[in-house]
Amino acid sequence: MSTEPAPTATLPEEPAAAPTDATSEAAEPPVTPQDTDGAPRPPARPLTAALLNLSGLGLGYLHLRAWLRLVVALAATAGLAWVALPIGREPIAVWWALGYLGALGLFALDAALLARRRARRETPRDAVWTPRAAGRIAWATLAIVPLLGTAYVVTQQEVLEQYLAYDLDQAEESLESVGSAFGAFRKTYDTAYTTYLRTAEEHPGTRAAERVPGLIDDLYAQAKGDKECTALTVVRHFAQPGTHGPLRAVAEGELAGALHGCGMESVEGGQLSAAAEPLTELMTDHTSSDPAAALPDDLAAWRDGLIKQLASKKGCTETAEARDSASFLAGFDSGKVSALADKARTQVPAGLLECAVRQFKAQDHLGAQINLTAILDEYPRAKEAGYAGRLQIATGIARLDPKAGVKLPPRTEPEGTVTVTVHNYSPEKLEMVYTGPATGVITIAACDDCSYYAKGDQPECTGYSLTVPSETMTIPAGDYITATRHDGIIFGWADKKVSKESYTADSWLCTWRHER
Repeated sequence: MSTEPAPTATLPEEPAAAPTDATSEAAEPPVTPQDTDGAPRPPARPLTAALLNLSGLGLGYLHLRAWLRLVVALAATAGLAWVALPIGREPIAVWWALGYLGALGLFALDAALLARRRARRETPRDAVWTPRAAGRIAWATLAIVPLLGTAYVVTQQEVLEQYLAYDLDQAEESLESVGSAFGAFRKTYDTAYTTYLRTAEEHPGTRAAERVPGLIDDLYAQAKGDKECTALTVVRHFAQPGTHGPLRAVAEGELAGALHGCGMESVEGGQLSAAAEPLTELMTDHTSSDPAAALPDDLAAWRDGLIKQLASKKGCTETAEARDSASFLAGFDSGKVSALADKARTQVPAGLLECAVRQFKAQDHLGAQINLTAILDEYPRAKEAGYAGRLQIATGIARLDPKAGVKLPPRTEPEGTVTVTVHNYSPEKLEMVYTGPATGVITIAACDDCSYYAKGDQPECTGYSLTVPSETMTIPAGDYITATRHDGIIFGWADKKVSKESYTADSWLCTWRHER
């Protein structure tokens, strides 16, 4: 009989155990930020974050999504803008710029450290841009701060130029408004000059500074004007030790020439008293200068011109100018200048006499006396002194009695034909002056036994006395007008009109004095 194998029993397979949650989480890969194409995005690079923050816009913090830090970075930039804008006359203090650059450096360092810490995390935080895009942005914006700084410097320099140009224009307009009246507006000139100097010294490389030398030249030329003495005032002002800038050296170099110019301008204008001071200073303090060396020749030419006018016109004006020139030239300590007075002196007496003759004829007896007295006092040895003395007597008597001024005394005294004895009944010396066919003066000694007479009284003239002093003179016959002279002044007899006498041979005449 066949036998079948007995069936064997098989156990069913156990299903595989399901993994636990912990094992499942450990097996999953970390979550990585995805790019737009689904590829994982690497974390932000520290260098890129640092470079992004150097833009001054906080882009590194924006890339890292560090919002609070971004606000701080933007606040720092806004603070600098608040200090620097609007751009003014002067740039901001350098400490502000250095402080801001230091802050940018700290922001860059902070962004780099923050990016490194986040890169080490198991789950880094998502960044705004991909590393490649962030790098491009970083390098593109890295020039923002230098470009803005350069733009600020250029703009600020241009603004400064505008301010400086305005200052110079204002100073120039202030000078135009006062013209060349330096004396009355000296402060205006000083203020403008200070503005010019400050511009050149504080901002030497500017366009405004390049204008300053020309403006200073214009100021100096305008202040001096066209008149030499005005120029001297200006030169003296800027040559003072306290003056700054280039004008002091310029003025010191021009002082001798200015003294010469002002002195000669005054001389030629007839203002000799005003000319004495600058010309004396020139010859005393600037002896070795060219203007001082040229002064004697210049004065000699001026003197010769006066003498030439005097010789051609022989007028009172020309005579007075020649006379004043002689006194003026003689007043200098310099021998070369004072020697010029001699030639002028030789011409003056004749001119004074000619002027006095003209005045006598015009009945200007006082003017004639002044010129005649000048001859006798200043030129007593001149050949004209003799006739000037007689003419002076005639003009003095003519002031008391116009009849004495009808006819000029003769230049040459005629020979005497009549002897006249004059007696002095006065207790003091008496001078009797006379004019007529001859003109002169006779001096008689005092009478010791005589006294003064009362007003209206007169002595009893005997014509001969051993005790009454007398003087005898020989004169041409004719009518004479007589008077007395005290201390150079001519008076009438007995405070009345002068006396007119007709002298004959062997006549006599009495003189006396009234009570004072």
